[in-house]
Amino acid sequence: MKRWLGLILLLVVALLVVWAGYQGYARLRALEGQVAALEARVEAQEQALKALGDRVGRLEEEVFKAPAPPLSLPEVPEAPSAPAWPYAVGVVVAAVLLFFLLQLLRGQREREKVQEPQTPSQENLEASRMEDEGAPPPKRE
Repeated sequence: MKRWLGLILLLVVALLVVWAGYQGYARLRALEGQVAALEARVEAQEQALKALGDRVGRLEEEVFKAPAPPLSLPEVPEAPSAPAWPYAVGVVVAAVLLFFLLQLLRGQREREKVQEPQTPSQENLEASRMEDEGAPPPKRE
């Protein structure tokens, strides 16, 4: 029986090898079919590119045969100028702020004069100094 078992095992292994070989062959045939289809697609695209190249060549010939104006530099587009109104508004705002600042300073100076009235002694000092410098004496009422 050992003999028959070895032969059966050998037959099963042989069948498995034959089946694996057939599967490999079938896959090889399928791949060959895919390669043939891809080669046909590449050939068709090659033909299309050649036809397109011929058309482009004919168009180039027509373009170069057509009369063209002499080459010149392209015209420079006009640059848009900046609007002037922001500058005018800025100048007006600056003038108004300067006016208010000067008014504020003038008001402070007047307040200082009002807060420090001249005393008669200060008036006499100023009058005597002016007389020393050669001014006529002030008229007294």
